[in-house]
Amino acid sequence: MPNMMRTFTLLIFLFSINSLFANSLTLEQKYSDFYQLVNTMKASYGPLQYKETQGIIFDNVVNEFKEKIEKTQTNGEFYYTIVEFVARFQDSHFSANLPTTHRATLGFYTDLVDGKVLIDSVNENFLPKDTFSFIKGDEIISINDQPVRELMNEIGKYISGGTKENRDRMSAIYVPIRPGSLLPVPLPNTKAKLKIRRGTSNIIEEVELPWIYTGEPIDEYDSTNKGLISPKHHDLDMLSVKDIWQNIYDDQLEVTYFCSGKTRVAIPKDATIIMKTPFVAYYHPTEKGNIGYLRIPHYYPQNETTGTWEGELRFAQYEYAIRELEKNTVGLVIDQDHNCGGSVDYLQSLVSLFIDTPFKPLQFQFRANKVNYLFYLKIANEYSSTIDGQNIKEIAELVKDAWQKGDFMTGMTSFSSNDLVYPNPKTRYTKPILMLIDENSGSGGDAFPSMMQGFGRAKLFGTRTMGAGGHVSEVPDLNYSGIKVKMTKSLFYRPDGVAVENHGAEPNIPYTITRDDFIYEYKGYQKAYLAALFEMIN
Repeated sequence: MPNMMRTFTLLIFLFSINSLFANSLTLEQKYSDFYQLVNTMKASYGPLQYKETQGIIFDNVVNEFKEKIEKTQTNGEFYYTIVEFVARFQDSHFSANLPTTHRATLGFYTDLVDGKVLIDSVNENFLPKDTFSFIKGDEIISINDQPVRELMNEIGKYISGGTKENRDRMSAIYVPIRPGSLLPVPLPNTKAKLKIRRGTSNIIEEVELPWIYTGEPIDEYDSTNKGLISPKHHDLDMLSVKDIWQNIYDDQLEVTYFCSGKTRVAIPKDATIIMKTPFVAYYHPTEKGNIGYLRIPHYYPQNETTGTWEGELRFAQYEYAIRELEKNTVGLVIDQDHNCGGSVDYLQSLVSLFIDTPFKPLQFQFRANKVNYLFYLKIANEYSSTIDGQNIKEIAELVKDAWQKGDFMTGMTSFSSNDLVYPNPKTRYTKPILMLIDENSGSGGDAFPSMMQGFGRAKLFGTRTMGAGGHVSEVPDLNYSGIKVKMTKSLFYRPDGVAVENHGAEPNIPYTITRDDFIYEYKGYQKAYLAALFEMIN
């Protein structure tokens, strides 16, 4: 019985998916979708050749999954095989999502801390305290007698993370949450038997919880997804991973720390608050003098209510905060943990607030082919009267030149022409900077710390970032399954010339969050990063 249960903690609703269709997809139709995706990758996937340098051999992966697809018995098995195929390329921006709103949750959230899956928070609307008395920091040992690490490995094959650290963290977060667009959803009326350790004690208790279902098993794509970004013009220069977190937390995203201007670190009682919304900024006295704290959760300044672009307003707010920090501190901590990325142009404007010499903009290589040339040319023509339009026209010409030469990628260039970016003429922070990074920071959240470190302006503290290294575009839905595909069309590079894809920004001072940090408002974390900054001030 334990073995039977172990084979299905990921209880798949494949038969229910299949029953929604009058006819199952034929093998010919499955191959048609698969090779539609394969051929699109050959034509447009920017990191294709780069992935081979990382040991991911395209033809081998295609042959392996052709055999897997031949063995699929239901539509659902085929759908998740496509998701697994895409995940094999270990690219946070490359995704395949089923057109379904179906999802299941156990009513609580988890995180990976010190290698253990710990409860992060409990939704008391689903799990009142009198029925579920477990709290933050309690450890998930197993579900349906399957050790949680085994379960993470099963989930992990569907996760398109750029680094192993990120894939492990994501797999742990998905333990009690199954969005059907990415992961198989447990069968209807299924319960999960959990073994949970109370804190760090030897007390392990069992509890049985029903999966809570929302949405429809298969539905049309929801065009009102809250994770969509309202761009200021085009969204070509968006380097964002917000959609990943939106897929997990759904309507609860705004109450989490992901992409949020809130702080998870206890604010010292003697701190002078500069602002608390839309991001936290303050300074506080220490033995070395006043130390500043500045939260940067993303690089896509939106109105949280309307979703409209507020680039000038948000930038002015950062200018104000940095002027106050420059006047009143001897060093600064920039908290970029769980950063969701955003606009390259906006990101570079923020870098200019900390740099005292002109710098080269973020460098990209674009996939060179006729389709991409025509795409960039169309965007350039739509914005022909703007500076953005002129910059994109230059990219289009580079793509055309490389394509006609038979090159796979263009040479190095940027979204904003290769003109230097100059320091902000009015506002600039000149003191030592320590930046906090983690494996949940991606795309623009890889780029900003890479630039600050590469230009010698900050040291990085924490864990390696996500390694999501290019801009992303949607490609046509797969013809028979309707699976939505987003594909990376470029690579971007750190100032040291290393591709961000699969590498991310790497810390000068490694630090892994502990259980005590997780439970006690990250006070040990704060003590450690302040000690590191004190060394820089010396």
